[in-house]
Amino acid sequence: MSRSAFSVLVYGIYIFLLGLMFLLVPNFGLRILGIKTTSEVWIHIAGWFVVWLGIYYIVSARSESKVFIRTTVYGRPTFIVFLGVLVALGMIEPVIIIFGAIDLVTALWTYRLLRLEKKPQIITNLKMTQR
Repeated sequence: MSRSAFSVLVYGIYIFLLGLMFLLVPNFGLRILGIKTTSEVWIHIAGWFVVWLGIYYIVSARSESKVFIRTTVYGRPTFIVFLGVLVALGMIEPVIIIFGAIDLVTALWTYRLLRLEKKPQIITNLKMTQR
């Protein structure tokens, strides 16, 4: 498994576990964050969605889907912007930015690894064209 795929695998496992928490024991997660607990169904629905999102990340990483891996580098950082807007509008608690920060950091990790993986290919391609 490439290092960039491994970074996406780690992120996928994180997302999967986060989704399980919000699917099965949502108020536990909310209490940890210091957010008012809820009995509404929306959090279970979000948990289900995030579980499957995590599965997509895990499967894509294990299959070395470079298109998916590269796409996540552009998509994940936008989450912190989205959350920042919701915080600025007073719609969510500021502590939620933690999730956006995790997405941003892991996306930068994946981006860096993709760039490192690309360099050896260029050298290999140059050697092949010189022959």
